[in-house]
Amino acid sequence: MNGLRTAVAALVALALLASAGAAAAAPGAADSDAGPNGDADPPGELPEPVPDFVGDVHDTINEFLSGSVDALGEAVSGLTPGGGDASADS
Repeated sequence: MNGLRTAVAALVALALLASAGAAAAAPGAADSDAGPNGDADPPGELPEPVPDFVGDVHDTINEFLSGSVDALGEAVSGLTPGGGDASADS
């Protein structure tokens, strides 16, 4: 009977240790950019500026959503570099 209690206590302790380890390894737990007050620090490196046509693509998507553009794929293909040459790649 005493051996059973020891085994159950060991299993419970092992389960607690495993759950504590899983909580410590949770995504974002160690890699968090949050400061001591919970505020996120700015990123170390800023992304490169987007190409000029990206704004046109966003405008075309909004026009599609409002109903003034019928074929979104064709409209976006015409705006992107090499978009009109898509059939030449294959």
